Amino acid sequence: MIGAAILAVTITAVYRGALEAPFFFDDGSAVLENPSIEHLWPLFGDAEHPGPLNPPAGLPTSSRPLVNFTFALNYFFGRFEPRGYHALNLALHVIAALLLWAIVRRTLLLDYFQGRFNSSAGPLAFASAMIWALHPLASETVVYVTQRTELLMGCCYLATFYGALRYWSAMQSRERAVWLVVSSLACVAGMLSKEMMVSAPVMALLYERTFITGSFRRALGESWPLYLGLALGWIPLVVINFEGPRIPLAGFHLGVPADAWWFTQAKVLFLYLKLTFWPWPLVIHYEIPYLKTASAAWPWLLAAGVAAVATLWLVWRRTAAGFVLCCAVAILSPTLVVPLRTEVAAERRMYAPLAAIVPLLIVGAYAFARRFEENAARRRGYAPTGRKSIVIVTVAVTMMAVGFGKLTMRRLSVFGDELTLWLDAQKYQPNDPLIQINIGVYLEKSGDLPEAIKHFERAVELDPDFFHARYNLARALDLAGHSDEATEQYRETLRLEPDDAPAPNNLGILLANAGQTDEAIALYERAITLVPHFAAAHVNLGVALAARGEIEKAIPHFEQASRHKQTPETYTNLMSAYAQVGRRADAVAAARKALALARAQDQPQLVAQIEAWLTAYRESDDRQ
Repeated sequence: MIGAAILAVTITAVYRGALEAPFFFDDGSAVLENPSIEHLWPLFGDAEHPGPLNPPAGLPTSSRPLVNFTFALNYFFGRFEPRGYHALNLALHVIAALLLWAIVRRTLLLDYFQGRFNSSAGPLAFASAMIWALHPLASETVVYVTQRTELLMGCCYLATFYGALRYWSAMQSRERAVWLVVSSLACVAGMLSKEMMVSAPVMALLYERTFITGSFRRALGESWPLYLGLALGWIPLVVINFEGPRIPLAGFHLGVPADAWWFTQAKVLFLYLKLTFWPWPLVIHYEIPYLKTASAAWPWLLAAGVAAVATLWLVWRRTAAGFVLCCAVAILSPTLVVPLRTEVAAERRMYAPLAAIVPLLIVGAYAFARRFEENAARRRGYAPTGRKSIVIVTVAVTMMAVGFGKLTMRRLSVFGDELTLWLDAQKYQPNDPLIQINIGVYLEKSGDLPEAIKHFERAVELDPDFFHARYNLARALDLAGHSDEATEQYRETLRLEPDDAPAPNNLGILLANAGQTDEAIALYERAITLVPHFAAAHVNLGVALAARGEIEKAIPHFEQASRHKQTPETYTNLMSAYAQVGRRADAVAAARKALALARAQDQPQLVAQIEAWLTAYRESDDRQ
């Protein structure tokens, strides 16, 4: 218990600054603009009112319902206060560290190691958990709220292994049944958190074959109920992704050639390896040019091929190193295989693989020091005690923990302000269009449109086919009053990404203002087809139809908008439409809702306008 408290307190002390970080980057779509987290019931809802276990497509949590549900819990208790979201992320990181400690300790005590670590298993496991938890490479996963997907998946991966270890060591059938259920549920939960969990059942089988039974046949024969339970976790993963991946910008349909992606990932593997041993500089987003031919990629392909052959040989020999290397690559495999258009590499992907690699390095260093001590003792004619090895490793681990802790705190400091984060990234990735976009977005929010436009134009220059760059440039040009240029950029956005709903909606507004109502209506309808609950598009379509005198057609769209986005403005639109077609009772009801919302939002001018309208409308009703 003392060790667990020390571990938890140390992690919390290092990460305390993360609690004050704001939402940023994908947190907007995952949390702030996610309607499915605004209520806990019904769990699944429907297409118009998605529940927390049924997030809409196109969000970072779309195929990760368990993570989405945890966001709904955060929203229930604290609405959009970031501190609660960060606190839960930190708690998950602490739990994961405790699980890793328990797993490493139990592994070192297995008969496989012939008692070599019986006296040092606890300290080595504690050191492994501490170094992993403080490693700077894990910092982005903890501080970045949306990456709870990675956190929860990693936690479930470790819980699956811990449950399996308890299952294998259980002496009574009832105890085995309990741990089978625990491990299976953890596996299912991981599958509902992130796709990188897919390898867990296979890695559990490889673990048992490597450390316990010595063969796959014996492992399957002795533990088939466990593997059946773990394999059930694949079912929800298949069901969720049956119609294709729901995550935006992921898949082979995005125009990234498969061979170019795989060639590039060979290089990315060694970037991850470098960051494991030398975790600086760290960047929120990495822009790595694609290696499009084998001739361009051959050094990385050769190195990856040699590493793959060596790993397979180590796996065949049933070595701990073979299992660890295989496990790390297996966890990374979904992102190594499937293209992600805007993220060739990401630090957070190493969160779970690092939990396998760090213990190997810590235990390996101790084993090396112990062997050196034993050889020296043998030459001098006395029995080795192992104390010197423990002292050496303890000093080294302490120094490493202090160094990693300081680096992690330094890394977390740039997350305190969104502009600071992106300017820090720009220092190391000056030619990354996504970084330019995010700097521009911040400047735009701050009211510095000219500078924002410069960054958006730079993003388009760096990648003319990046629709996010075109979209943000179009939006900024529109705000700056350059309607013709904005219209051109929106058309380019739609050409590059036909399934993006905001672009047709915004282009429709520009065209409607220019008198091109028919094309504007077609664009609003296109946006609604893409996102049926798009309240702004429903409002704009309703206004356009009302302007043409088609009030009856406009009303359903105003009604849809008020269901999906309850604001004074949506209800005043509905109020006006009802009044024009003589639905007096409905008009008054809508006006009252608008009035209540306007009062709640402290909009005195709008309150006065609605009250005046209600008074006039009632007087008119009395005269009739």
